Parts: sequence; structure tokens; C-alpha cells
Amino acid sequence: MGVIQRQSLKYTLVNFIGTFIGFVSVVFIYPLDGGDLYGFFQLMYGSAVLLVPFLAFGMQGAIVKFYPIFVQKQKDKQFLAFTFALTTISIILSTLVIGLVYTLFRNQLFSIFDNFSVIDENRYAILLMSYIVTYSTVFLYHAVVRYRIVIPDIINTVGLKFFLPSLVLAVYLGYINGNWFLPLILIYFSLVGAALFIYVLRLDTHEWKPDMSVLDKKGYRDFFGFMGFAVLNGLGATLALRLDITMIGAMLDVRAVAIYGIIMTISNVMEIPSKALNQIASPVISNDWANENRTNIQDVYQKSSLYGMVGGLYLFLIIYFLWVDILALMPGKFNVTLSTILTIFALLSFARITDLVTGVNSIIISYSKDYKYHMYFLVILGLANVLLNFIFIKQFGLVGAAAATSIAYVLFNALKHFFVKYRFGFDLKFGSHFWVLFCALISFFALYFTSFDLHPVLNIAIKSSITTIVFGSLIYFTNPGGVWRNMLHEYLAKIR
Repeated sequence: MGVIQRQSLKYTLVNFIGTFIGFVSVVFIYPLDGGDLYGFFQLMYGSAVLLVPFLAFGMQGAIVKFYPIFVQKQKDKQFLAFTFALTTISIILSTLVIGLVYTLFRNQLFSIFDNFSVIDENRYAILLMSYIVTYSTVFLYHAVVRYRIVIPDIINTVGLKFFLPSLVLAVYLGYINGNWFLPLILIYFSLVGAALFIYVLRLDTHEWKPDMSVLDKKGYRDFFGFMGFAVLNGLGATLALRLDITMIGAMLDVRAVAIYGIIMTISNVMEIPSKALNQIASPVISNDWANENRTNIQDVYQKSSLYGMVGGLYLFLIIYFLWVDILALMPGKFNVTLSTILTIFALLSFARITDLVTGVNSIIISYSKDYKYHMYFLVILGLANVLLNFIFIKQFGLVGAAAATSIAYVLFNALKHFFVKYRFGFDLKFGSHFWVLFCALISFFALYFTSFDLHPVLNIAIKSSITTIVFGSLIYFTNPGGVWRNMLHEYLAKIR
């Protein structure tokens, strides 16, 4: 867990900086025009991301799965060129299929989704954005397999939290014509892809003539078979967990996307611990499966669950009680009540915490010999989530979208948890988790009965400090898992 802890801590710290910038943007900048520009961006980006699983055709997962094999054969210098060539072929073929399907069913999409014209009018920009994101993701995973997640995340994620609010503000103030908003977004994503490519080049030496004889016939069969699994895996994950934004935009309007996107952006703070653990744990568990090191897999599984739960509940406690102050700071007001916002946030938070508590079960399944089961779970849940969103959004609007996402997360993680337990024998011991829940409940009630009638900024500072002191002290004294005191003492010693 040493490399996981180091990279995860750095990743988390960097993301908290990005999150703070995102928080300032969500509160002070995105609502200026009622959220129209931000909602438009979320709809364009969300639609582009939906295409990435088809375009990449599972290359991201194949990079993590087969990089150790190329290293063993001393062909790792050719791996970047090898995957780049296959990705390009995949993009060309997938574009032909997507274009044909879109042409055949275009009229039906207009009849199903009331606001589909926004997507249709920008379809070429969405397709171009999906190309750029696909290549960027491939370069990102080449850094991940080399145990580098911090700098790529700064380039890929944190940078956008600087650029997007700056662009929205410039358009709002009239410095940039609104017609340039989408082209500048595309230029920015192109620069991100180029930066990731340069970073990967600096990590290692590469040969640019791919040796296609590295894999034999069986090796290619395994490689493409895993890509087929990974594309359905990625598609299922996108449909199950990222569909809500696109469907809200297609069924309601851009303003609704902005409201939901702002709530989702703030709730996504709780994904930081999970993303850190998952990205750095992927190559570790892949190697552990290759070396049959089941003891380390169990150790990573247990610790990822406990660490994730502590981080997720801490972030939930801070954010939940800040919403009234966040809304007070916003220059623009949305046509939605505080109770509705808290309901949406609680549903999305429950989904995130469920994902954290069940640990790195997706990674354990995905890099095992039974990786196909993860695909089955995702595809079933993805299709179920399409149906749930379609029904719930019509019935309950934005709250329905959050409920659909929450149900998808809970069912998906329950299936994975029981599969990992009964198929591989890896199990989570929840004794320490109950202590974490106890600490969270005490902290929740302490904050629930505490109110301040000061300036919103002061309220935010006081409430955050109280949450940190109360929850942090309780975690320190109960010491769930017997690790938190030692970790704190070690980090303090390093600082000194």
C-alpha cells in the first residue's frame, strides 16, 4: 500500500485545490447568466463522453491489462505506438458505425427527447470533442501504468477548473463573443491532449514503429477479447453512472442541466478519495493477479474501503450544512428550493459513499480471469439506468435523475461486493466501519443543532472548522482499523 498511499495522498491534495477553485466557480461565476453557458458545456461534454467507449473500444483497460506483458517481453518501448495505432483504427471504424446509426434513428431521437435539437445542432463539435477526449484518455492511462497520476490529473482535470470559469466570465463580461465559446473549449481540450502526450514521452523512451509481432495469434485474440469486454464495461459505466446529465439536457433544458450540474459538481468532491485509490490501485492489483498475490489484494481491498468511507463521510458532513450559505453567496438565483437541492445532494452523496464503502471491487473483478462479469453487471445496470432516468425524470424532474443514479450505484456495488466475496473469497470486515459511521452521526447531530447568523463566508469557515475538529477528533480517539493515529503521527513527523 506504500505507493498507493503516497500517490493517493498527493492526488487528493491536488484535487482539493482544484475542488476549491471549482467551488468558487460554482458559487460566484457559473450562476451569473443563470447557468446557461455552464449547462451548455456540461451537455456538450457529457454527450462527447458517451461516445468515448465506442471510439476507444476498450483501449484504456487493455493498456492496464497488457502493459505488464509488454514489459515482460521487453517491448514496452513500443507499447505507446502499438496502442496509438489501434486506437486510430478503432476511431475510424467506430465513426462510420456511429454515423450510420445516427442517420437511421435521427428522427426517432427527435420524437423521444423534447430538447434533442441542441445536441443535433452541435453534433460535429461533440464528435470532435469525443475524438480529443479518447486520445487524451489513452495517454492518461499510459501514465497510470507507470504509477503517475498526479501530474496527469493536474493537466487533465484541475486545468479545466481554471479554464472553464475564466472563459464563462470572459463571455459574460463581453470580452469574448459567445459564438467562440465552443471553439475555444475544443482548442483547450486539444492542448490538454498534447500536454498529456508530451508528459508520457518524458516518462519513458519510445519507439515509433509498432512491432505488431509482439503478440501471437492467441495473444491478439486475448487482447481484442479484453478490448471487447472493456468497451462494454466502459459503455455500461457511462450509461449507469454518467447518463443523467445528457438525458436532463435532452428531456428538460440547458438551465436544468446547469442546476443539476452545479449540485453534481459539488457532490463529486466525495469522489476524490475513490478516484485516487482506483487510479493507483489498478496497476498494483493487475500485477497482484498476475503474480497470484491474493494477500495484497485483500489488504488493498479492506483499506480502500475504510479510507474511502472516512474521506467520503467527512466531505459529506462539510458540504451538507454549507448549502444554505452557498446559495446565499450565488449572484444568480435558481428556480429551485433549498429542500430540493438538499434532496438531490443527499441522493448523489449516498451513491458516492456506497461506492467508497465497497472499495476497489471493480478493479479486483476487472483484472481477474473473470473480468467479463464486471461487464455483465455494468451493461445490465446501464440499461436499467436508461429506463430509470427516462421514467423518473418525467415523473420527478431533477430529483428523479438523482434517484436513478443513486439506485444504479447501490445495485451495482451490491452485485460486485457479493461476487468478489463468493467468487474470490475477498471479504470486507465492517467492524471498523461502524465506528466511522458512529463518528459521522455524532458530528452530524452536533452540526444540525448548531446555527450561525453571520456572513455566509464566516459561516462556511466556522462550520468547516467545527466539522473537521469534531469528526477528526472522534476518528483519532476511536482509531477505526488501528491505523489513523499512526498515519497522523507519521505525516506530522515528515512535516517537522
